[in-house]
Amino acid sequence: MFYARYIALCSDRNISPSKVAIECGFNKGSVSIWKKKYEKGEDVTPTFELLKKIADYFNVSLDYLLGNETKAPDAEQPATESQIKFALFGGEEDITDEMLDEVKAFAQFVKNKYKKD
Repeated sequence: MFYARYIALCSDRNISPSKVAIECGFNKGSVSIWKKKYEKGEDVTPTFELLKKIADYFNVSLDYLLGNETKAPDAEQPATESQIKFALFGGEEDITDEMLDEVKAFAQFVKNKYKKD
């Protein structure tokens, strides 16, 4: 089940399984081994440390990655204003719309400053 989920996650995000291996810091030859075993009907379960890296990379639970959870990961959703306020200010308390607008304007300024021409 692991390999099927791994390949599906790579496909959903339009990234090669080998590139994920490189970015997660494990040998891309592992992917070939997993594929061969999967094609033979054998199940593969990497080490916990490797599973954790892959789950973190794809932002999914270990249970989902191992096939114990059937709910597919949600597509990335834009952060809500409440989440933004919490991330920037540690909560919503005493944060005015003007304060949030000022932070957004500054973020846009920085984005434009470093925008590639």
